[in-house]
Amino acid sequence: LPGAVFNLKTSRFSSAEALRRLRYYDGEPVSPSEFIPLAEETGLIDDLSWIVLEEVCTLLGQMRDKIDSISINLSMQQFEDRSLSGRIHECLKRSGLSPDKLKIEVTERVLLQDMDYMKMIMEEMTGEGFGFYLDDFGTGYSNISCALSLPFEYIKLDRSLLVRLPGDSKVQVFVRSMVETFHAMGQKIVAEGVEEEEQIELLRQFGVDCVQGYYYGKPMPEDEFRAAIAKGWEEQRR
Repeated sequence: LPGAVFNLKTSRFSSAEALRRLRYYDGEPVSPSEFIPLAEETGLIDDLSWIVLEEVCTLLGQMRDKIDSISINLSMQQFEDRSLSGRIHECLKRSGLSPDKLKIEVTERVLLQDMDYMKMIMEEMTGEGFGFYLDDFGTGYSNISCALSLPFEYIKLDRSLLVRLPGDSKVQVFVRSMVETFHAMGQKIVAEGVEEEEQIELLRQFGVDCVQGYYYGKPMPEDEFRAAIAKGWEEQRR
């Protein structure tokens, strides 16, 4: 399911994140915190990730003039596959896409499995035109080190920080300083878990580049996502 990302600089839906979702036979949703670890343990995460990649490339190909990029999450199993870059290029080529259309989200949990190896892979892929997001910034002790030493294009502020805005003055100081610091290093900021208009206005004041969260809509099926993006474009033209 695509989760739309709104660009505060251009006031448009500029990108999205491909989110894995699963339901029980009775239709009840299964939490990603339940099925993702299980898929990793059983080795199914690799197959699931390739399926997501194919679907994302198809969607991007159909919406190339409506959206700048879609980000995906890859497992450590995939990063360890030396044919990873080639397989992604093949998928992009089938849909007539350039590498900058696909962003790759990486969590600290993946990075800490082998930081030196991940740095090598990320530098190689960045040189080929791919962009990387550091996901869940603000939840781990080594986030700053990861952000400083690896070639991230975007830093995603975790929703655990945003739920304390606008009321927590200490969090306000922290978020504002992080935005200024990362911008000074040439990186952009996405704030996750945005649900209130007050948060949007505060983040806009801080200079945050993009926001993602229920304020602009929950993750939705592809047909609903296409309609929502098209509606947004029509409103921007008025």
